[in-house]
Amino acid sequence: MTLKYEILKRLVKALNIKKMSSKPADEIIALKKKQNKKLVIPQLQDAEIDCRRITVDGFTVLRMTHKKRAERANMFIIGGGMVSPPRPGSIKKALRFAKETGLDLFIPYYPLCVDYPLSKAYSMIHATYKMMLEEYGADHISLLGTSSGGNLALGLVTYINAEKLNTPMPAYIMAISPGTCCADEEEWKRMLELDKKDVAISAQYMKTAEEIMRHDDASVPEYMIFLQKGDFTNCPHTTFIYGSDEALYAIAPSFEKAMKRDGVHYDMIVGEGMFHCYPVFPLVKEAKDGWNMMVRMMKDKWPGRNN
Repeated sequence: MTLKYEILKRLVKALNIKKMSSKPADEIIALKKKQNKKLVIPQLQDAEIDCRRITVDGFTVLRMTHKKRAERANMFIIGGGMVSPPRPGSIKKALRFAKETGLDLFIPYYPLCVDYPLSKAYSMIHATYKMMLEEYGADHISLLGTSSGGNLALGLVTYINAEKLNTPMPAYIMAISPGTCCADEEEWKRMLELDKKDVAISAQYMKTAEEIMRHDDASVPEYMIFLQKGDFTNCPHTTFIYGSDEALYAIAPSFEKAMKRDGVHYDMIVGEGMFHCYPVFPLVKEAKDGWNMMVRMMKDKWPGRNN
């Protein structure tokens, strides 16, 4: 690891980000509701890309389309623990991603669990995907999700299967550090061990997150909370990306078992010594390498449905 990376880790520790995620559910929800009132959706202008807002199921989706028509599109689902919307900096990064990949981008401001149960977000993501299908077709659509967004990206497959929907699967999914809760003691023990290395996300949050994501609604399906227990039948080629030093990496073995069980072609990429969602925080060489890998896979090596 570079010296710059070690300094970055110490800076994140000093900011006490992890301590905030260790708070009780009611305190997290109250704080995030207050912060979310200050939400600003940036109005970006670019010479190559048209950026505009559309509405799906009453929620905003940012649409970034190339002025020179692109054949493929990506739904970029940005995480935030299901309590925070995409930050303006993340949207600017998404614009960079659209330009470097050549993909049209759709970024949903999905309903958050400070106000709704997780099932509301799943429904809105499916509606956004259905809207994209009208223009691009399933073979030309990929999904990319980070953290809780990774849960929603990969979870679209389990939602389609569980609801028995007549919706074709996308061509490709990339799930970066997908946020899901521990389904058993074995996963929890692994997460507690990784918690010693994680500088950003507390293992305790993944206990608290279950309460937050249900939002007092007992009808939220188990597979939405424990995604590794879902049905991935007909799931397209999927790439998982984790940092080896993040708590959520504890769920990776369970996802591998689920992929093998349901006959899914997948890649499991682990950044040695890296942090949560490292490819989308290209601040140091190691993370920049992750960003470049992510862009390259989306741009040049889009696996086909049967690869």
